Amino acid sequence: MPMLNQFHPFIHDFIENIIDVKANNNCGYCAIVALLGMGEDSWSLVRKHLLKELVQWSDEYINLLS
Repeated sequence: MPMLNQFHPFIHDFIENIIDVKANNNCGYCAIVALLGMGEDSWSLVRKHLLKELVQWSDEYINLLS
């Protein structure tokens, strides 16, 4: 698997796929949409849904991450 050596060896068994996306300020979102098969240009849709989720369930996420 290309680029697998960039991750710590203990996590290798948990990695199922690696996608190399364009390096920009949205590359995390681009990686998610690429793995979902949506194409890198759909990153703004994923970002919008994530923000909606975080606003709707903010108290639960604060408790979970505290």
